[in-house]
Order: sequence, then structure tokens, then C-alpha cells
Amino acid sequence: MNDAWLNDLTALAGQMAPSVILLTLLGTIIAAALLFVAKRYPNEQDEVIKKINACLPQTQCAQCGHPGCRPYAMAIAAGEPINRCPPGGEATIKQLAQLLGQEIVALDSDFGEEQPLRIAKIREEECIGCTLCIQACPVDAIIGAPQLMHVVLEDVCTGCDLCLEPCPVDCIDMVDAPATQQERILPANKNYPQMVNPSPLTSSHQACIRCGFCEEKCPKNLAPQELFWQRNDSDALSLLNLNSCIECRICDRICPSDIPLTDYFINTKQRIDDEVSQRERAKIAEVRFEERTKRLEVHQTRVKTRPSRKDKSQLLATLKSKR
Repeated sequence: MNDAWLNDLTALAGQMAPSVILLTLLGTIIAAALLFVAKRYPNEQDEVIKKINACLPQTQCAQCGHPGCRPYAMAIAAGEPINRCPPGGEATIKQLAQLLGQEIVALDSDFGEEQPLRIAKIREEECIGCTLCIQACPVDAIIGAPQLMHVVLEDVCTGCDLCLEPCPVDCIDMVDAPATQQERILPANKNYPQMVNPSPLTSSHQACIRCGFCEEKCPKNLAPQELFWQRNDSDALSLLNLNSCIECRICDRICPSDIPLTDYFINTKQRIDDEVSQRERAKIAEVRFEERTKRLEVHQTRVKTRPSRKDKSQLLATLKSKR
């Protein structure tokens, strides 16, 4: 009786196997297709979050009340105020206001105050190697080993202050970042002349009349008057090939309105270089934060799936009984 029942069950399983395999394969294909579409065609909300996140400084300092910049970007997209990022300060608020069509508001002092970029520095002779600062750093900017002295990677540190509180011996100081890391400071290996204030024009500098004389004389075949008018639009300046300007000052001498065009171009080049440098640093910090978050999630998963001592004992007993 039991053998007949087992044979029937085996035959039924054999008949169902092709259908089960087909359904499983179909489900896998559908899931893969949905995943591809989600990545290839992100929805409008995802695009808004991405643009908001690009405006944030990526310090991952959590001063805004969220564990990182992207979570805050998601909260802003959901309606949270745009003025809770002290590291970004006024500049970030203006960018967000322009992006979202909101009014520019003052930084909410309840979340901190805007200040120049600072980085952490460990007093080596006092460090006891507890690793608590390493665990607290959101971008893995601190390296070291247990009971050995730790070091801060200055180029990676975002100045979030999160390592200060966990340190049991208070051996960490926040110091001014090197000049090359500060906003609106000349990038490394760049020696620009003294800048002029690009706006407003002084009384001796009349408005550009678009006479075209500067364009006729430009040795690089540029349009200096267009570069001047578009000096605040980085995308337009890229299309107009601003970087090809050799700063020969011929356009200055030929300009009937006596506008110091070359000074404006030098100023603008510096601003664009600063923007690029800041975006690169922010991107590095964002990537390190995301990688650390993923690593911690994997670690937590491993911890949860580790067998308990009871499970280990039962497994050992089972193995011994089979000998």
C-alpha cells in the first residue's frame, strides 16, 4: 500500500516537474525584466531625489536628523524643509530652492551653524586604539587597528564631527581643513592672478554693447562678448569653449566699453574649477558612505544567520551519531 502511494506520488511529481520548472523560469524572467525597467527607466520621484542629493555636500554628518545626505534628500522630496544642512549652508539652500521652485530661507539654527570646512585630527600620543572612532566614521576616513594608534585620512574626512563623542579619551580635535579643501579656494597647482569682482560693473565699465570687436581680434576664435554675458552659466561656458581662452588680454584692449573681460574669464574659470573639485570630493564621500552602509548591512545579516551555541551542539551531536 505504501509502495503504491509512493509510486503514485513520484509519478505525479514527474508530471508536475516540467510545469514547475516552466513557471519558475517564467517568474525569473519577469523579475529580471522588472528590475531592468526599474533601473533603465527610473520614476520621476527617483530623479527628483537624485537631483536633490546632488545639491547636498555629502558630509554624511547626520546634523539634519537623518543618517546621511541621501536619506535627507528623500525627506526633502517628501516635503521636509530645505534649510537643515549646516555644512551646505546658504549655498545649498539656494540651489535647493532654485531646483524645487521654493523661496530661499535662512538656515535653521536648531540643526547647527554654517562654518568653514574642518577635519578631524587625532593626537597620536594620547590615542589608546579603541577603534570607536573608526566605527563612528560614516566615510571610513579613519584607519588603524585595535590597541594601535589611529590616523585620519585628511583627503577623505568630511568634517562630520561624529568621531568626537565616542572617543573615550577626547584625543580628537577638529581643525581647519587645508586650503585646497576649502570652498572658493584655488585648487592645488593653480596660480591664478588676483580676481576682480565680476558684478556689478563699476561706473567706469559701461555695459557690453555687443559690438563684436573682441570676437574679430580673438586669436582663439572665441566670442568674448558671449562668454562675458554667459559668465554665470557653466553649461553655456562649456559650449562656448571658455577653457580655450589663453588670457592674452587683447579683448580688454579692444573693448570700447573698457570692460576687463580677461579678469572676468579668470574669475569664472576659477569658480568652475572650484565647483568641479567640490563635486568630485562630494562624490567620493557619497560612494564611501554607501559602500560602508552596504558592508554593515552584510555584516548584520551574517550575525543574524550565525548558528547559536545550541544549534552548534545539535549539529556536532548529529555528526558524532553518524560515525
